[in-house]
Amino acid sequence: HGDKLRRAEALLWVPPTPPPVLRALLVEGHAPAVRWCHGFYAGVDPIAAIAREVLLPAGIPLSNGRGAFSSSLAEYALMAALHFNKQVARCQQNRRERRWDKFEMSVLRGQTLGLLGFGDIAQHVARLGKAFGMRVVCLRPRQPTRSSPQYTVVGPVISL
Repeated sequence: HGDKLRRAEALLWVPPTPPPVLRALLVEGHAPAVRWCHGFYAGVDPIAAIAREVLLPAGIPLSNGRGAFSSSLAEYALMAALHFNKQVARCQQNRRERRWDKFEMSVLRGQTLGLLGFGDIAQHVARLGKAFGMRVVCLRPRQPTRSSPQYTVVGPVISL
């Protein structure tokens, strides 16, 4: 694989690959033809030092997967809300015990969905929450850069 690696023009960093492996590929000359580096996830904090110390000086752009998983994670968040709201564990237990346990299931409509941050994932979650008729409140660590009549966005967070 050495020859293929030396000719590679792009590197894809996929955690949990240790950042030192990426650094070694770039610094030790294993991949001298690299012209682009991409982080699979939105978060590239673990390789921020490599970006500053190796990629930036070499003129190699670093892109990330921002938005790639936002819809899936938003659906997961609403699935979790439904799971607890509809008391799925209770229903499963009743089924296993062959018991008809009459209880009232609440609905998400009218409930408040609180989001910490308002990045791409939270915005997708907010849209789904609104589709369920929920009130959406978002807490940002910085002053909101945009406002929306659909969501209540508050900030900045005060550190104590």
